Amino acid sequence: MFERYSFVAITTTDLGRARRFWVDQLGFRVTEERHDDFFIIDAGGLRLCVDLADGGIHVAGGTDPVVGLKVASLDAVLVELAAHGVRAASPPAPGGRGRYAVLRDPDGRPVILTETD
Repeated sequence: MFERYSFVAITTTDLGRARRFWVDQLGFRVTEERHDDFFIIDAGGLRLCVDLADGGIHVAGGTDPVVGLKVASLDAVLVELAAHGVRAASPPAPGGRGRYAVLRDPDGRPVILTETD
């Protein structure tokens, strides 16, 4: 019945600010874009669609997912991100399956960086 996922979408109240975070600061490549509506990035193999809140299907503060990204070295990535103006919300923390750090996107949504899947 289902072939594969098509995309995962998150909603923002400020498309330009979100684009600066996901593209300029985190370095993800834009694969599709409609100005003043949405952009899609390749987030480590995930097609992540960032939509502007429209009061319909795209409601800011709704039930958007948490995005988790695997990194080879948490410490190295945090240093690189700091050079782009992105800081973790708190110091790296131990988890049941390894250390992780939480970033916050411009809408306050958590983006979790982890060295394990």
